[in-house]
Amino acid sequence: MRAGSERRGRRRLARAAGEAAQLPRIWKYRALSTCSPSGGAPRVLQPVLFSGAGEIRLGEAVQFGWRDSPLFYSGYCHVEASSARALIEVGDRTEFNNNLMIKSEGGGIRIGRDGLFGAHVEILDSDFHDLHPERRKTGAARVAPVEIGDNVFVGMGARILKGATIGSDAVIGAGSVVTGAIPAGVVAAGNPARVVREL
Repeated sequence: MRAGSERRGRRRLARAAGEAAQLPRIWKYRALSTCSPSGGAPRVLQPVLFSGAGEIRLGEAVQFGWRDSPLFYSGYCHVEASSARALIEVGDRTEFNNNLMIKSEGGGIRIGRDGLFGAHVEILDSDFHDLHPERRKTGAARVAPVEIGDNVFVGMGARILKGATIGSDAVIGAGSVVTGAIPAGVVAAGNPARVVREL
């Protein structure tokens, strides 16, 4: 009985110490942010840098960071609407694990409600550079919207690229690269991601 009580006490103490250690980092990234999200107030467990000249809209109870995953104390989440025409929208109760990167250059990124996103996920709506060798530094990048439905589960290390669509209730396997359309209610995995089975 006493050992169990001591373990619970140590866990509570460790959690309190962790929260105290993380707060200055959260405040620092808040001060460095150049874009203020509209909508609901997010639950910020890991620092988040919100940046860019565009718009970031958050639903209610959106969460950034997860205490029991790698790099919680050393990493941060990066959410950037880089151009004035860029828009990032996140639905209610969607949760992002540590070291998220979302960046829009103007195609737009929409994420539905109740999503679960693993650590190190990247969501991008642009190539960021012209692909032609002679115009790579001077040309215009291609952009295309990204649409992610409700209740989508995206595994650790997945990348969702410009023009991708993911239907509601889908699962994207860890390490996958999504470049096209994934229908609702399926498991998809691979590079490029393909449907593995229906749920």
